[in-house]
Amino acid sequence: MPTPQTPAAAPVAGERRDLPLMGRSAEVGTVDRDARTVDLVWTTGARVQRYDWWNERYYLEELSLDPAHVRMGRLQSGTANLLNTHSSYDLSDVLGVVTAASLDGDQGRASVRFSQRDDVQPYFQDVVDGIIRNVSVGYRIYKMERIAPAVDGDPWIYRAIDWEPYELSLVPVPADPGATTRSAEQGRQQRTFACEFFDQSTPAAAGNPTRKEPNMPGENTTTQPAATTTAATQTAPVVDQRALDAAREEGARAEAERQTGIREAVRLGGLDGAFADQLIGERSMSAADAGMAVLREQARRSAANPTRSAADIQTTRDETDARRAAMGDAIVLRANPRAFNDAARMDAARQFRGMDLMDMARQAIELGGGNCRGLSKREIAVMALNLDRDMQVRGGMSSTSDFPEILGNTVGRSLRQAYQVQTRTFLPFCRPSTAPDFKQVARTQLSEASALQKVNEGGEYKAISFGDSAEKYSLGKYGGIVSITWESLINDDLSAFDRMPMAIAAEAAALEGDIVYGILTGNPNMADGVALFHATHANLAGSGAAISEAALSAGRAAMLKQKGLKNRVLNVKPSFLVVGPDKEFEANKFTSANFVAAKSVDINPVYNTSLEVIVDARITGNLWHLIAEPGLIDTIEYTYLEGEEGLFTEQRRGFEVDGLQIKARHVFAAKAIDWRGLYQNPGA
Repeated sequence: MPTPQTPAAAPVAGERRDLPLMGRSAEVGTVDRDARTVDLVWTTGARVQRYDWWNERYYLEELSLDPAHVRMGRLQSGTANLLNTHSSYDLSDVLGVVTAASLDGDQGRASVRFSQRDDVQPYFQDVVDGIIRNVSVGYRIYKMERIAPAVDGDPWIYRAIDWEPYELSLVPVPADPGATTRSAEQGRQQRTFACEFFDQSTPAAAGNPTRKEPNMPGENTTTQPAATTTAATQTAPVVDQRALDAAREEGARAEAERQTGIREAVRLGGLDGAFADQLIGERSMSAADAGMAVLREQARRSAANPTRSAADIQTTRDETDARRAAMGDAIVLRANPRAFNDAARMDAARQFRGMDLMDMARQAIELGGGNCRGLSKREIAVMALNLDRDMQVRGGMSSTSDFPEILGNTVGRSLRQAYQVQTRTFLPFCRPSTAPDFKQVARTQLSEASALQKVNEGGEYKAISFGDSAEKYSLGKYGGIVSITWESLINDDLSAFDRMPMAIAAEAAALEGDIVYGILTGNPNMADGVALFHATHANLAGSGAAISEAALSAGRAAMLKQKGLKNRVLNVKPSFLVVGPDKEFEANKFTSANFVAAKSVDINPVYNTSLEVIVDARITGNLWHLIAEPGLIDTIEYTYLEGEEGLFTEQRRGFEVDGLQIKARHVFAAKAIDWRGLYQNPGA
């Protein structure tokens, strides 16, 4: 393998950066059907426009075809593969092998042989039939010299003076010359390679005269006039402005004809303008090729939307909504990498990897038509949060930014998800409900229904009556405001998307627990004017007793003997034993089926081992309760506002603060509906 040569002129400056594997497009040449070989030209070294993200400028990349500058060992080894669209993650991606490769003057040529596998045959047949005509080369750059423009306004030239072709691929559409990665869309970790950059004061200092070369299909080529130099001084190159203007006019005319032809083909095919824009964006798509592309698109859409015998409504997700959701997920994952484990959502969010809040704000402005060049971080934050419409208009934005919506939805989703995972120990023994408004809710006790009456032959059914006694309560509203200020964007503060939602969600769950357990410990009056736990209700132990088989049996018996207002026996059986931390050991001791007794008489009875122990620190001291299954008899009912089951969020542009305000609202209430399913022992 030849050793790369150093340019004649010393570099002004040097630095090392990581670059991904680069790619360029070419076309299939001669095909030998019998030998299953294809000859092709994989490069002419022509210039391609790319973007330098470090220096924020466009440049023309040029591949030097000096044999001393190209490492041909890999491509000439006979082991380099022909791949399917640059994919190398599976053996099925290998379509063939590069059998020969060479540099021939201003061209790089190669011969490839296709595999005889059955799954490769369709690709080879498409090449033979002229359907697949595009080839792309992937290459690594080791050294790059940067040549400053001789005339203001002309682009920089980045010339690869040490580079290596890695592989060749069949591709459906030539890659965008401005793209520098080819694996991002597959959602895999992008591989990068170290590359040394050297700055030259003028194009002539590179020691490798700039060549004028024909443009390859799919490449944006700008011809740069050669520079002259002397031993003592370097002078700016002479530019033939008239020739340059003529070339630009010819290029503009050809591009206009190409776009007109593509739009006409799309119109005749009955497809929309968006598809025409897509084809125009593919630089290698000619007007002649557009007709075949239209036919393929018509076939694809026909297969995706077969004729249906009945009317059908299909819901699709707007691209904007998908981007907003992905950006929100990226913010959440930055704040908490373990926030969720949904592979599809994580893949969608990966496009925003490495972006902080300011980067995302800048993108939101640019998607709204604005230009962030020259703006300070404060100005970007103000524009992204829609805090100054005049500033947005001056910045070229045709619409407002959707960044506040992304942030607000992300916080709201984080709040609701955090709320769902909070521990609420009261859920098993309480019954959920909703109320349509804040008016007083009246719940009639199920135990007050009249008895079913016998219906004789030919007799009439009589209406079932309920007692007039009903428990009444109304919803309560609680809430607070979370602020996302432009200072938090500048500081890249992610607390609003992780710690703050978790704290608010924990507070909401704690509020619910306080209200429910406040009923058990506060012993409020019922509709009959008597306390919930009272001797009149026959649900309060006469004296406190520690948890034991005898005490549990007494409580169980008291619940079984409960009667409704019609004096009917209810046979209420307890299902839950609710205690505080001080009684947890006792509760488990007398209800566990795994307790090994020294004597058979000490074995816990089955009716006690069926009890589910619920421990909550809000139950203090020796107090303990027996509670029935809420599906069999009313116990405690907890209620949300209809349509707002749990935390609900709203957002608005801040007035008290410079930023976005997100209001968290929680509407909740709880009430003991029937004392007959509840029993209390003060404990000892």
